[in-house]
Amino acid sequence: MGAGQYYSTLVFTNVSGATCTLTGYPGVSYVGTGGVQSGNAAVRTDGSVTTVTLHPGGTASATLHDSNGISGYSPQQCDLSPAQGLRIYPPNQKTALFLPWKTQHCAGLSIHPLAIGPVQKG
Repeated sequence: MGAGQYYSTLVFTNVSGATCTLTGYPGVSYVGTGGVQSGNAAVRTDGSVTTVTLHPGGTASATLHDSNGISGYSPQQCDLSPAQGLRIYPPNQKTALFLPWKTQHCAGLSIHPLAIGPVQKG
């Protein structure tokens, strides 16, 4: 892991009383002031796509990588901007979740600092 590299695990929990499935990749993007997307959405990393069956209380996870360190980008490319959090669409869903995370991030449209892996069991 290099300077400016951040890895985190997004965990999806089935809080309903019924079994559900998740297949593929979550949609993830930074959200700026006013709830507007800031910068590019996360690109998909290589990985095995499987269908994860979640019983009530079950979990699935996906790895989020943020290469947001401004090293390697010019200030113009980076366009360092404030973020209020992440907008996350679970796979196969049209309703987003919001994860508060106040940070600074590169919002330049010529770069893609966020990457997301496919959901996996647990």
